Amino acid sequence: MTIPHASHQPTQSPASDSGDEPPRPKPAGTKSAATELVEMAQASYRFGTSTTGETFGIPLDGPPVTFMLRGGKHSLRARLADRYFATHAKAASSTALTDALLTVEGIGQEWETELHLRVAPDGLDRSTWIDLGDHTGRAIHLTEHGWTIQRQAPVLFRRTALTATLPDPVVGVGMGGLELLWQILNVEEDDRPLVAAWLIAALIPEIPHPTLALFGEQGTGKTTATKLVVSIIDASPVPVRKPPRDADAWVTAAAGSWVVAIDNLSTIPPWLSDSLCRAVTGDGDVRRRLYSDNDLHVFSFRRAIVFNGIDIGSLNGDLADRMLPINLERIPDTDRLDETQLWPLWADIHPHVLGAVLDLAVDVFTQLPLVELAERPRMADFARILAATDNALGTTGLDRYMGKQGSLAVESLDTDPLVAAITGRITSGWSGTAGDLLVQLTNLDEPTPKDWPTNPRAATGRLKRWAPVLRKAGWTVTDDAGQNKARIVRWTLHPPQDQI
Repeated sequence: MTIPHASHQPTQSPASDSGDEPPRPKPAGTKSAATELVEMAQASYRFGTSTTGETFGIPLDGPPVTFMLRGGKHSLRARLADRYFATHAKAASSTALTDALLTVEGIGQEWETELHLRVAPDGLDRSTWIDLGDHTGRAIHLTEHGWTIQRQAPVLFRRTALTATLPDPVVGVGMGGLELLWQILNVEEDDRPLVAAWLIAALIPEIPHPTLALFGEQGTGKTTATKLVVSIIDASPVPVRKPPRDADAWVTAAAGSWVVAIDNLSTIPPWLSDSLCRAVTGDGDVRRRLYSDNDLHVFSFRRAIVFNGIDIGSLNGDLADRMLPINLERIPDTDRLDETQLWPLWADIHPHVLGAVLDLAVDVFTQLPLVELAERPRMADFARILAATDNALGTTGLDRYMGKQGSLAVESLDTDPLVAAITGRITSGWSGTAGDLLVQLTNLDEPTPKDWPTNPRAATGRLKRWAPVLRKAGWTVTDDAGQNKARIVRWTLHPPQDQI
């Protein structure tokens, strides 16, 4: 295989009249610093490339902990620079490091494999592996038959600066561990099965996960509750982050951890709503690599997302469909714990809570093949997990979830001017084309609302996008697909009260 190599050494020029001597050639057999760095790397690591194009190395001896080639203080670049200095008592030049890393990247192209972040599926037996995040490389193996801690997983995990160590879960705690959680996590009792099911779903990387939204007034400990939820299955030195300022900042934040939490969200602009929806479903994004005009870096990820806030205002219908709103109870001043009390307590009970979540996951995995849903909502995989959680706990979380979805759908209808006009002005059954609808709903005596469709085609697109949300809010929305004499799509709309 030809290894790509780019040298950034300055071009040598002849000696000048000033008497400068030309560089002396190295003695025969003397290796360049770049070559020594590559040999050091190959003596200690096996190199590969992730499916998203990142080069990594695995130690040839010891636990199979993955180190990324580039990055911060834990990267292979930093390790090689440190080893070179220890060997030669001098630092390798930036040019030597650049050349060595480029060569290592070429070597890594010979082996491509997927790197997982905290959780990974095992396609052989439909089980899940969970990275404990410690230096041993151990992982939890979770199946419908039980869970165990294994010395190493058959899959590879990557670590980032946001990856912290999970405690060893306690075996056999049963539901007692969840009761310990509810004692410090102030979730309304009716919402507890939903949170439990969300935690189980977050252990299954192949499915979409609804965005967990923790709402509460001042004094409900929203930030603390978010930190606790994140820490259960994806401990991090920075469990919550401030709202991203743009799409680039969101990609950077979401790339570093499996559970991504946003603190104190007050509004969700359209770009963030779309980004959250893509992260739920597992769509990707593309960005230019740093210092490169042509090379692209692919960000492809599905994430478990949490955010909190008092009131986030109107929601886009697509995000409302993918959201799990949870209400937090106000904490009485007499029961409030300060930081010096809470986190030592959490450190004590975390192993029990994690063990309880894993025990419940085993029960849910066992119940899943028996679950049959009468209706399949947008987040059908989560609904099945919630139904299985209800079977295991004897709760009615699925009914509460479906009720919340209907309420969110109704609340989101006002965010689009055309849909708001439909729900506000159509009070009985209506049928016609998208053009007819625009004529009927356009008020010539008032200014045209922002984002109002300007032609029938735009109105048709809007109807197709919002039809699922309208149906969830109780409307009947159908179209004849143009199967009429005029071959123009005709729509039929019936408001909820018109169906009685």
